Formats: sequence, structure tokens, C-alpha cells
Amino acid sequence: MIICYTKAMITGIDSETQSLAGSSVSLRHANLRLVFNEIYKRRSATTLELAQTLNLSIPTVTSCLNRFIGNDFVHISKDAVYTGGRKAKVYDFNALGRIAIGVKLLKESAEIVATDLYGNVLEESVFDRPFEDDEAYYAAFGRWVNSFISALPYESDVILGVCIALQGLVSKDGESIYYSAALKSSGIRRMTFQRHIDARVHVMHDLDAAAFFEALTRPDMENAFYLILNKNFGGVTIFNHSVREALNTSSGTIEHMCLDPEGKECYCGGKGCVETFCSVDSLEEKIEPLSLTEFFSAVHSGDEESMSIWMEYLGYLALTINNLRMIMNIDILIGGLLLQFMNERDLEILEDMVNRTYPFKGIGPAVIKVSSHADDAIKLGAAMSLIEKVLMDA
Repeated sequence: MIICYTKAMITGIDSETQSLAGSSVSLRHANLRLVFNEIYKRRSATTLELAQTLNLSIPTVTSCLNRFIGNDFVHISKDAVYTGGRKAKVYDFNALGRIAIGVKLLKESAEIVATDLYGNVLEESVFDRPFEDDEAYYAAFGRWVNSFISALPYESDVILGVCIALQGLVSKDGESIYYSAALKSSGIRRMTFQRHIDARVHVMHDLDAAAFFEALTRPDMENAFYLILNKNFGGVTIFNHSVREALNTSSGTIEHMCLDPEGKECYCGGKGCVETFCSVDSLEEKIEPLSLTEFFSAVHSGDEESMSIWMEYLGYLALTINNLRMIMNIDILIGGLLLQFMNERDLEILEDMVNRTYPFKGIGPAVIKVSSHADDAIKLGAAMSLIEKVLMDA
């Protein structure tokens, strides 16, 4: 998996290098970050290649590489290259130098993943226990996480931590979940999880985690509304390859935009929210007793009743997309559970609905993009948030 650099990361490093030049300690740290990020991007390089690319002296690059070797981020390759004289050492970035743990915590279950520093999946597991805001649940959850980590073939000191992505709004300091209607709880503290988990615990909004993953791994997508078609609907704004935060800490609650003031009551207390029309839960209520697999089989076979339900769902999703385009006409990215049941024709119909009902034809048609890791983006994003801290703090 390739992690792309955000403009903020690149320009931030350059500006810091310049502004901190007056301090030898700060300049040394800026050079470390430059070399670290360059060899991370290249995966393998010689001292000369790094020095020429970064416009740094060979002694400076060598000093940085020696430090990374000591931290086990870099290994000296067995291979060597000829540069006209003696063989030049090749330095390889060690993807297993640190291991990130990401958790997707939902109201009905939890999933965990271990990744290397490039976000490649090493191991996964599922915790089949519904969430409950009580000590028994947190203790069992903690035992599951600890057991998963201890079973990995890596020493505890290479574990970056555990990032838990959950259905709730997280405070700026990352210490509390101040609102979670989906989990039917509020005031959950990060320390509540930490008491039962050996590794350092971080928490983040599940939608932010999914968007974070897409922003890092989609170099073709600079700005987008990311709509996540899960049991509960979610929407996040990606701007300049980064998850856009609002005044509190959430990157947006698109799921609670009102489509019908007289509509069905939402779990947030409002009526006619996008959640009540476009979540998987809302669709499953309408197709009972069919499963999603059975329903989409009927839709794609031309069953009129099933197709009518599906067209209504896509119509409300198109309305949501066009409401967002009125605010900012940027890319639309779709991910989540429902994507695995949709085919190319479904996406074409949605795209046609969006473009047919959008009043400003001169702007150009909307193009619906799809996530490449639809149902795994949340836990992968949680893990990769820990990886970005390594990239930024090297």
C-alpha cells in the first residue's frame, strides 16, 4: 500500500526547515524528518541518492541514517550498487520497524487489524460482542485486544499503540467521546479503555478514520465529500488531501442533514435526517425479511418491488449528494458496507440521478468514485493515524 504525501506535510517540512535554520538542534531534527520521509517514500536508497534529492551533505544524511538504523527503522541492504568506484551501501526502510494496531468499534461488534508502517495488513480478528457502556464490556474488550497483540510475532516495544475508531464525536484533546447516539452513550473516557489495554490507547471518530485512510492512499483525490454507506450513514469532508475538521472536532455530520422535516425520527432526536433514508439500517427495515444478499439478487434480477425500494434509496442518496454539491462542487467518494453489493449499473444509475437533478448543468457532470477498501477503511485508517505520527515526528 502506498501512502501519498499531503501538501501540508510536504510544505510543512520545507517551511520548518527554513524557519528553524537558526537553531542547530531544530535544524538537525528537520533534517531527520526530511531523510526519514524520503527513504520511507523510496523504500530503498543510497546515501548519495538521498543527499542529491534533499540537497543535504553526505555526512548529514549518513548521520541521520545511522540514527534510523539504531531505532530499527532502516536496515543496510545485502545488495549494493556500483557508482563508478567502490560499491555503495543501499539502505532499506524497515516496514516492520513499528507495528500499528487499529480497531473499528461498532455497536454490534468490533474488528482489529495489525499493519506494518506502509499500512499492509499483518493480522486481523473480530470481537463478536455488542457494545455496552459497563466495566464488564471494557474488561472483556481489553483482554481481546491484549491477547491479539501478544499473539503477534513482534516485541511489545515496536507496537506504536492502539487507535480505536468508534461511532462518536471525540474531544479535541482526544480524551473523551462527548456524543455517541449510535452507541447510546456519552462521556466515555479514553482512560476507560486504557485501564484494560497494555499498549497506549488513542481514540478517533470512525468516519474520520475512514476518510483519513482514503486521503492518504488516494493521490487522485484532493478534495471530496466521502459518503460511507454503513449500518449508520456517515459523511466526511476531505480537503487538500486531509480530513477537514469543524469548530468542535468532527469533520462534519452529514448524516444528520435534514431531507424531510416531517420524516421518520432519527436517533439524534431530529426528523427526516439523511441517516433515516440512506443508512443500511434504514434500507434493511424496508426489505425485511430479505437479507442484503437476497435483496440485491432480486434487484439485479429485475424484481419490480425490490427495484422500486432501491430506486427510492438511490433517489435520496442523489438528493443528499446534490445538496452537498450546492455547498462545494468537489469529488464524491462512496465507501462502506453497501458498496460490496452494488454493481457498476447501480453506480451509473446513481450518477445519472445526480446529474439529471442538478440545476447548474454548465459546471460539468459529477463523477462518483468508489473506495478501494470499502469495509476496511475505518480500522485501516485508525492504524494509519498512528503511522502518520511516526512520519511527522521522526
